[in-house]
Amino acid sequence: MKISDSLEVEFPIQQVWELLEDPRRSMGAMPGVQSVDVREDTTFDLTVAQRMGPFRVQFQVTMSLEEMTPPTRLVATGLGKESAGTLLRIPSAVLKLEALGDDRTRLSYEIEFSLMGKLGTLGYSMLKHKAGEMSKKFADNLREDLSRTAS
Repeated sequence: MKISDSLEVEFPIQQVWELLEDPRRSMGAMPGVQSVDVREDTTFDLTVAQRMGPFRVQFQVTMSLEEMTPPTRLVATGLGKESAGTLLRIPSAVLKLEALGDDRTRLSYEIEFSLMGKLGTLGYSMLKHKAGEMSKKFADNLREDLSRTAS
């Protein structure tokens, strides 16, 4: 499954990049992320909890940064597991930044992922709906973090 979206924020591209390159801040803006443990410059572990339909799930996910092109592109991959056996595979998560002037930036992302196990059988439409909710909340959290650091 692929999800993609873009958002515009009233902040300079460098300020947005600094947030994205810090996994504690960028992943902390993702809904449901309970902890971020940076192991190396390019590897970090996440604990993510979500309600997916009738299920409450908690994934342990390891993310690896595969490419960083400051301040315009970041590519990551990931692999996770949930206690009931559901596997989460993220072969590609691409974030792109585009300056739209001195104080405005467009953030676009495309994330490819697959769920294997109980959640994988729930169906595309429910997962797509949940991904859309998470995307909106991520955008709101990102703006809030950027506003705090700008103050």
